[in-house]
Amino acid sequence: MSAQAGNRAVLDEETGRSRGDPQGMLRRVWELPEQVEQARSLGADLRLALPELPRHVVILGMGGSAIGGELLKALVEPECPVPIAVNREYDLPAYVGPGTLVVASSYSGNTEETLSACRLAAERGARVVAVTTGGVLAQWAADHGWPLVRIPGGLQPRAAIGYSFIPLLGLLQQLGLVAPKGDDIRETVAVLRALRSELGPDVPSASNPAKQLALRLHGKLPLIYGTGGWRAVVAYRWKCQINENAKAPAWHNTFPELNHNETVGWEVPAAVTRLVELVVLRDRGDSPRINRRVQVTVDIMGPAIAGVTQVASRGESELARLFSLLYMGDFTSVYLALLNEVDPTPVRVIDRLKQELAVLGPIA
Repeated sequence: MSAQAGNRAVLDEETGRSRGDPQGMLRRVWELPEQVEQARSLGADLRLALPELPRHVVILGMGGSAIGGELLKALVEPECPVPIAVNREYDLPAYVGPGTLVVASSYSGNTEETLSACRLAAERGARVVAVTTGGVLAQWAADHGWPLVRIPGGLQPRAAIGYSFIPLLGLLQQLGLVAPKGDDIRETVAVLRALRSELGPDVPSASNPAKQLALRLHGKLPLIYGTGGWRAVVAYRWKCQINENAKAPAWHNTFPELNHNETVGWEVPAAVTRLVELVVLRDRGDSPRINRRVQVTVDIMGPAIAGVTQVASRGESELARLFSLLYMGDFTSVYLALLNEVDPTPVRVIDRLKQELAVLGPIA
């Protein structure tokens, strides 16, 4: 059996997938449509009694809990009348205070950076909403009377993207900061269900675009380009999913900014550049100038790198198109983990970092 045939067998044989994914990350990816659907009701009964609209919204989070905030910010900025920021620090910007709505998002409820910034927000008189499964953050919400969106536990934070995103969108809807998105969410669920019939584990490599892309990325250095806006955030999500699921290095960037610096780095091909496999995330909303930039950039990079794959979004609403690109990346990252012969679920390096930091004591 050739190496390529052997790799396809790793992806296509159920026994091999079960052995390589003992904790069921593929199952978690498969369940994303149902997660998005269920997340619609989370926080729906929350009533935010704000005397006036906030001057700004700040979402606190790290890692898998922060990506929901980043996606929200990029998606709704064109219609939201107040600025949205995502804070990934122990501290807060000076402007956070009584006029700020602070959403503390921590899947575990124990993320120390989020807890530190949340405590500062409360001390400054900001209005705090907690989004978590429990932990210290849920206890603080109970102690201080903060509105709490309790999301289901038992997942890796990166596998809970529906729970970390949809309730945030619901909060903005309740405040009147964005238009109702019920129809968009329903379309998103339908698009994701259709996509998994093409990308799921039982679909053989010969006709499965996610498995085919994982095979191209295997043994290469993945570089993910987005075409601006929410596509840039989805490109970052791909990078993080490859890091955490496939335990592999990956990078990302976005148009048009990358054309003002990174593009020059491909002028002189070298051994390392020929290991790079480029993935460009495309959307029908891309402007003609962005489309031209992509084409010229691919022409420039072509001789220096291993290959290029362009992935197009699906759906009508921007929400559906966003999640369609995200879903392709999630499946691809787990298939790449199987090819790399690593369990996609545990993140032992992050666990070690948390253990080393624990000697400093808790954020109280």
